[in-house]
Amino acid sequence: MVIQGKKALVTGAASGIGRATALALAGKGAVLFITDINELGLKQTAQEIENQGGTVALAKALDISDHEAVRGLAQEIHGAHGALDILMNNAGVALFAQPQDVTMEDWRKIINVNLWGVIHGIECFIPEMVKSGKGGHVVNVSSTAGLFGLPWHLAYCASKHGVVGMSEVLRYDLHKYNIKVTVVCPGAVNTGILDSVKIKAAASNVEHLKAKFRKMALTPEKVGGQIVRAIEKNQYLLITSGDIKALYFFKTKCFPVYHGIMRLVTRFMDKDLGIR
Repeated sequence: MVIQGKKALVTGAASGIGRATALALAGKGAVLFITDINELGLKQTAQEIENQGGTVALAKALDISDHEAVRGLAQEIHGAHGALDILMNNAGVALFAQPQDVTMEDWRKIINVNLWGVIHGIECFIPEMVKSGKGGHVVNVSSTAGLFGLPWHLAYCASKHGVVGMSEVLRYDLHKYNIKVTVVCPGAVNTGILDSVKIKAAASNVEHLKAKFRKMALTPEKVGGQIVRAIEKNQYLLITSGDIKALYFFKTKCFPVYHGIMRLVTRFMDKDLGIR
C-alpha cells in the first residue's frame, strides 16, 4: 500500500507503539485520526505530528472498551471523512500474575480492553471499509503472548491469542475486498505499559524484572517503523525481534526444544518474581 494521502486511525496513540506508529504514518503522508484514554498524552501526540508537518484530522480521548464511544467516533469520522484506509487496533493493558491470583476484576479489565477494544474497532470501522470498495489495511497489535503461553500471563495471553485468531480470520475473509491484514506480535518494547502493568509480586522483585526488561527492549520508534513497512509490503505476521522469531521457529518446527525453553523461562520468571 502507498500510504501517502491515506486516512489512518490509530488507537492507543498517546504513547508507546501507538504514538510512534502514528508519527511514522504521518511522516509518510497519511491523514491521522488518533484516540487514547489518556487525553493529555493524546494532545501531545497530535502536537508532535503537526510540528513535524503532519496532518491530524481528529484527536479524541475515549475508552476503547466502551462500544458506544467507539461507535460515536466511527460515526464522526465516517460522516466527515468517509471510510478509513488504515485501521490500527493498538490500545492495550497488561497483567502478570499466577493463575490463582487472577481475579474476575482482572479478567474483565484485560478482556474488555485487549479483546473487546479490538472487536469494537472491527465492528465499527470495517463494514464502512468494505462498503467503500477501495480496499485498505487493518493492523491488530497482539503480543508475543499471542503466540506463546508465557508464564504469569494467563489473562493477557487469553486476550492476545484472541487477537491473533481474529486477525487470521480477517486475513482470509477480507481478501476478496482487497483489505489486507497485519497482526503485530512485539517482544520486549520500552513503552508506557511498563509503568501501567499490574504485577502481583513483591515490589522489589517487580522493579528488578522491569530493569531486566528495559535492557533487552526495543524502542517504540523502531517498532513503529516496522509496522509502517509491514503496511507498505502487505505483510501479515510481524514479529519485531530476533529472539521471538527464533522461539516461534522452535514452536512450529521443533516443539521439544520449545517445550524445554518454556520450562526454563517459567523457572526464571518464578525466581525473578519471588517464587521458589
